[in-house]
Formats: sequence, C-alpha cells, structure tokens
Amino acid sequence: MALNPQKPVFQHPDLMVSVSGIRGIIPTGLSPDVIFHSLMAFGSRLKGNTVVIGRDSRPSGAYIENIAIGIMLAMGKKVIRLGIVPTPTVKAVVAQSGAAGGIMISASHNPVIWNAFKFIGPGGFFTNAQDLEGLLDLVRKEDYKPFQFKPNTDVEDGTDRIQAHIDSVLARVNVSAIKRKKFTVFLDAVNGGGSFVLPELLSRLGCKVILQHCTPDGTFPRPPEPTPDALKQSSRLIKKSKADIGFALDPDADRLVVLSPKKGAISEELTLPLSFMSYLASNSIPKKASITVNLSTSFVNDWVADSVGIPTYRSKVGEANVVAEMIHRKSVFGGEGNGGVIDPAIPSFGRDSLSGVAHILNLLALKGEDAETVIGSLPAVHMRKIAYKIAGQKTEQIYSKFRSAFSEYKEDSRDGLRLANQDSWIHIRPSNTEPILRLIGEARTKKDLESLLNKAGKIMENS
Repeated sequence: MALNPQKPVFQHPDLMVSVSGIRGIIPTGLSPDVIFHSLMAFGSRLKGNTVVIGRDSRPSGAYIENIAIGIMLAMGKKVIRLGIVPTPTVKAVVAQSGAAGGIMISASHNPVIWNAFKFIGPGGFFTNAQDLEGLLDLVRKEDYKPFQFKPNTDVEDGTDRIQAHIDSVLARVNVSAIKRKKFTVFLDAVNGGGSFVLPELLSRLGCKVILQHCTPDGTFPRPPEPTPDALKQSSRLIKKSKADIGFALDPDADRLVVLSPKKGAISEELTLPLSFMSYLASNSIPKKASITVNLSTSFVNDWVADSVGIPTYRSKVGEANVVAEMIHRKSVFGGEGNGGVIDPAIPSFGRDSLSGVAHILNLLALKGEDAETVIGSLPAVHMRKIAYKIAGQKTEQIYSKFRSAFSEYKEDSRDGLRLANQDSWIHIRPSNTEPILRLIGEARTKKDLESLLNKAGKIMENS
C-alpha cells in the first residue's frame, strides 16, 4: 500500500507499508521524515490520553523510541515506557491498562539494519487495513492535531506492568504441574526483546534456564528469523546440554520455535499444534469451538482439530487478519505457522511467545511425556518456503500460470493465490514485510512435496 506522490518519501524502495507495520531500512527507508509523519498521524488518531511504547534491542531502537516519546508528549499524551520487551507484552499492557494505543518499535525478523512501527489500537489489537488507510490519509493531507502541552503529561516507567502480562499467561496453564517437573529449559532470545521477559516467565514456572543470546546489546548473533538453518549453533548446544526442551525467538519475541534435546530445532509449524494440544488437555471444549490459522499454515493443525471434532478456519496472512477471523468465528485458539501462538484469553490476543512456551511446558507436564515423545506424536511436516525477488506487477501473470497448471485444485484468492486439494497445497503471495514473493507448499509425503515444488519451480523459471 503506497502513499500519493505528494509524499515521495513514503515511496522509497527501502520502505514497506502494510498491515504488518511501517518498516524500512535505516536511514533510507525509515527516514526522519517517515518517522515524524507516521508518529504525528498515529498520535492524531488516538482517542485517549495514554500510549504504551516498547521496543526490541536494535541499535536504532533508542533513537526512534525517544522521538516517539517526545512526539506523544507534545501531543498531550501520557507515555507508559516499557523499554526492551516482546511485542505481545506491549499489546497486553495496552489492553490491561486501558490505554488509547501502543507503539512497538521493531522490524521483527528483518535484519538489524531495518526497524519499524507496529501500531496498536484500543484493547491491544494491531491496527487493521482500515485503520492503516485512515493513518495514511492523514499523512496525505498532513491533517495532524497541533502540539498541545498538557499538565500531567509525563513518562511512566512501565516495567512493573510487565508482570501482569506474565500473570495472564500463567493463568492459562497448570503452574503447579509444571513446577513439579522442574524442567531445564534452553532459551535462545537472539539478544532481542524477549531477553528479560522470557527468563522471568520460566523462572516463575520453576524452570532452570540455560541462557543463550539473552543479552540485548543491539547485536543479533545469528540470523534473526528463527529457522532451523539460523539455529544450527543452538541445536548443537541443546544436544550437549541436559535441557528437557528448548525455545528460540525472533527479535520481538512474537514467534517461537521449539528445540528438542535430540533433534535440535524442529519446524516452526509444530509450535502452534503443540500449544493447541495444551489447550485441549486443559479445557473442556465448548460447543461450536473452532481454531483459526492463516492460509500458509500447516494442515498438522487440521489433524489436531479433527481429532476432537472441531473445524479449522483460515484467514489471510498477518496477525491482524488471523485475530479478526478468530473474533468472527469465536475461535478458542489460533495462530500462524511461523511459530505464532494466539490464545484469545491472554490480553495480548496475538502471536505471543510467552503463551507458546507456557502451553508447551503445560502439555509436557500434563502428559507426563518427554519432548521427543510428544513431538513424535504429531504427523511429519513436509513443507518448504521459498522467496523470489520479483516485480509486483508480474504477480497476476504468475497467478494465471499457476491456475492453469493446477486447474484441478481448489482456489482461494483472498491473499495472493492458494491452490489446494486434500493431500497438498501451494500458496503464492507478496510478503507484507519484505520486497519478495513468497511461495509455500505442503504435501502429505516428502515425495509429493518434491513433485509439487518441481512443478511450481518450472512456472517461476518461465515467469
């Protein structure tokens, strides 16, 4: 989504504007002008007097945080400053404090040269596409509220409020059962926003924690996206440790990957079904229950849901889209296959690594089984995710070729193009967070996946 030519600064190729936030490379994409206009527009749309601000550990974070605090104060807002925290903690504090909104300063899994604003509205919900368009319209017109220095506008140290988020997570699991197990947990926080809060959560669950990359010093010691390739070192270390299970985060700690003591990093697609199994083990299932996942998420979740006779619904990719569909469907659980766990009873009501960690430990404790056994109870994931750098105007031509090649597949065009049958699916869509086209395929067997991707690869080669 682009702004009009009157604001060419928002047209920079190093800037991405989408429902996932306003993110760009520092200082070319997320330039001082973009930062100023984005904050002025957001502050002008806030209907209350309090805003919550948090950030991850990127070197540019403090610079942007201070600008954000200054502009919010100048617009007459009280600021609750959380410092370096997970994105879900900012969302939870917005919801729990009744704040007008929040700002998370983080480019999530993007490289360290990127940063971003993730804008949060009342109730702790991310701004949706309609909210984003309203914000962009203000920027087009420069129709901002004037600075208004009000009495009693100040900056509150909000670190004490972080415990309320942790409390809300603990309320969803059997803390006593987890404490009795005295788990040893390996944690790789990529020196990011989860470096303080996740160890605190694990401590309150009675776990011994082996800390890896939990010093938020502005460096990412591995690629920030927690893929198995990025986690090779941590996979080696957990195998040498005496940990019962391990977890790895992205820089803003909304995504979670599980590490097993024998296999190391497993597919991020298993984080959500494992967490959902904890919910099923801990709760009576209400009538008309459902789970909601996005269009790019593994059908391992369908397998778990089918085992208890509840339907799986799918939404467009992006946390805000999943949450909207969950609310519409009244889903009891949901998330995204990139390691994003959404428990609607936790006030973050979005992807929350704290929720995933607590739920997965809860599952191990209630089942009385080790990580290898519980993970092994799930079907294998045969999925591959491929990124293509390609001009956006070519996407419709590419979709047309896929439709012809997979004419027997059922089509879903809500978000790019998803083609599916009972045993396999393929999803092609432009990324919300990077200037690339994503292609994701899954099949029931490794052989069928290779066949699916070979067919798709030939289409991409000729596009």
